[in-house]
Amino acid sequence: MSNKNFVRCLLIPLGDKQILLPSAVIAEVYPYQEPKPIAKQPDWLLGIFEWRNQQVPLITIEKFLSTIKDSSKKCRSVILYGLESNKSMPFYALTATDIPKPLLIKEEDLTTPSFKPNKNYVFNIMYDGQTIWLPNLTNIENMLRSFPLNS
Repeated sequence: MSNKNFVRCLLIPLGDKQILLPSAVIAEVYPYQEPKPIAKQPDWLLGIFEWRNQQVPLITIEKFLSTIKDSSKKCRSVILYGLESNKSMPFYALTATDIPKPLLIKEEDLTTPSFKPNKNYVFNIMYDGQTIWLPNLTNIENMLRSFPLNS
């Protein structure tokens, strides 16, 4: 079977929910480490941690997306490439509650939903009887850039 009609993705576990991310935006899945807090940070921004000599902001995606119940279990940091402004923020990370699961999906399975919980989502897919959301990474990066990431 040809992979031309498929998108390689990872299902990122967030407690009893999951989000979907294209594999191409993920730099690494890294063991969770407690971040250093940032002054006047919003509740979804946990702080920064060092990874490969880079200061990486860490967000709790559950709070950022506002529709997924926050899980206090944080087992992994999923490090993403900064897409919008990779010079000022080459990487950022989000927490996951378990190891992400690889998934090949068909492009036509991605749908623009008639109902979006909020502007932080762009697509959804039905997988294993559950609606899986693709977060709006541009919006996440724009929100991160609005806060000084110096402690």
